[in-house]
Amino acid sequence: MASSGNFPNALNGGLSRRTVLSGLGLGLSALAASAVVPLRAATITPELKTVTPGALTIAFNGDMPMSSLQDGQLIGADGEMITAIAKQLGLRVAPALMDWAATIESVRSGRADLVLGNVGWSAARTQVMLLTDAIYYTGKFTLMRQDTKVGDRVSVDDLKGRSVGTVGGFTIVPELKKVPGTSEVKLYDTSDACVRDVIAGRLDFAFLDAPTVGYMIKQNPNWGLKLVPTQVFPGYKLLGQKQTTILGMNPDNPDLFDAVNAGVAWLWKTGLNGKYLKANSMESDDYLIPIPAENNPRIGVDRDEKGGLVGKWAHTPKDFSSAFAAAKI
Repeated sequence: MASSGNFPNALNGGLSRRTVLSGLGLGLSALAASAVVPLRAATITPELKTVTPGALTIAFNGDMPMSSLQDGQLIGADGEMITAIAKQLGLRVAPALMDWAATIESVRSGRADLVLGNVGWSAARTQVMLLTDAIYYTGKFTLMRQDTKVGDRVSVDDLKGRSVGTVGGFTIVPELKKVPGTSEVKLYDTSDACVRDVIAGRLDFAFLDAPTVGYMIKQNPNWGLKLVPTQVFPGYKLLGQKQTTILGMNPDNPDLFDAVNAGVAWLWKTGLNGKYLKANSMESDDYLIPIPAENNPRIGVDRDEKGGLVGKWAHTPKDFSSAFAAAKI
């Protein structure tokens, strides 16, 4: 989350993404052409192509507690999950820090292998990326000043006559623009720019990644902000609905997708995703509670009722489970 002016950057120690990128030489233009990397597990015959030899190139925007960069290492809940998966596949992690708007395009165009950071599933994203199974599920909250009067849960009626905002490119943007009665819909380049406007009274309600904003508020209680749970908005598929958080990958590399998705299954089987969540201030067990099947928006879009792949990038997955069978936790 980039910072400007005197606004405190609670997530990256005061360093902007641009500064970190420059210092570490992680610009996408420096990424090598695709390479072939053999899997560590000798029983698996397919080879994995990656953007950079021996590495998974990870596009991320540095919003804690999901992801950030520390001493050249990818940290945060999502960062630690993919690092564990990569290790079992015999790959190192190559972090590529960038603004959110560039992350998905970098994966789609083949300049990064994977995007992470509380990336929400959406039907639109299934058209440009292969999306893994859920790594966790995120409840929806609305950010506002502490003196804003609302009920126990924010409803559609609460938004009437109020300004609402989020980050451009977030999954809820199309639906947020359709909410009737709002005074203004503002789109921001970064989460911290949106938060600044809430603090300053220029924005009434912000719809942002709840883990990120919760982390910011915990670090900066003097900001005078609060998060209030959001009701499910009738007639909307995303607003107020619990989010399926995934890893997004290039559809032209299905073998790498299958290998990483096998790693996601391993996270659930071992409980490592819950361990990494709790270690990064995402302590609620609600993150591990799936969306009920009757409300799951993936069914019929990129998954069937049994979790099989369907849709634009459907293929018969290769079995990479043996890469994780002997993993030491």
